[in-house]
Amino acid sequence: MKTLREHLKETFNENIVAHDMAHLDRVLDNAFEICVTELGADKFVVGIAALLHDFHRVLERNAGHYVAPEEAEPPLRRMLETVACVSADDIDRICEAINFTEYYRCAGDDIDALAPTLEARIVRDADMLDALGAVGIARAFMFGGHLGEPMWVETGEDSVGRAFVHGKTSSVVHHFHEKLFRLEAEMLTARGKALARERTVYMRRFVDQLMTELRPSPRR
Repeated sequence: MKTLREHLKETFNENIVAHDMAHLDRVLDNAFEICVTELGADKFVVGIAALLHDFHRVLERNAGHYVAPEEAEPPLRRMLETVACVSADDIDRICEAINFTEYYRCAGDDIDALAPTLEARIVRDADMLDALGAVGIARAFMFGGHLGEPMWVETGEDSVGRAFVHGKTSSVVHHFHEKLFRLEAEMLTARGKALARERTVYMRRFVDQLMTELRPSPRR
């Protein structure tokens, strides 16, 4: 894991906006915290998957559009074999966990049918936690700015709360309603659910205050 992390530091720099090395480290910390209460989890698989769960963002940066984790699996497998010397069985489990991080009920995915492993559930929860709370707010506006999304726009219709779709959305505030506020209900571990609940309460207060300031009283 140490060897792999050193290898990733140059790739996951500030050019991978909101999905940089600092994000990977926080997801790793979240994952290990969840492992404390999820007995039987393979911490090696969890740790490697946490560090590599956003490897598809590298391809995404080069392509200029959303890239699914499955599309990044061939080069990722080569990296695991050559850099981290991971066994073939563990590579399969790691890739399964990584791919699962991009499936959401709020996007219409049948999470239960995917029958995720314990390690996959932990890594997905750990990643979603970093999209919540104060750090989640900061990352949402960082990434929204990177995509050229406005902070908020009146759409002229009740579009807030539509199904989540990967990629650019109407505004950063729309993204809160389409995805971030729904993540608490997406959690699959007990510890993940508890942490998500706390962070979502904070995030909702922030957005309520933001909308109060963005919608001032009519001018007289």
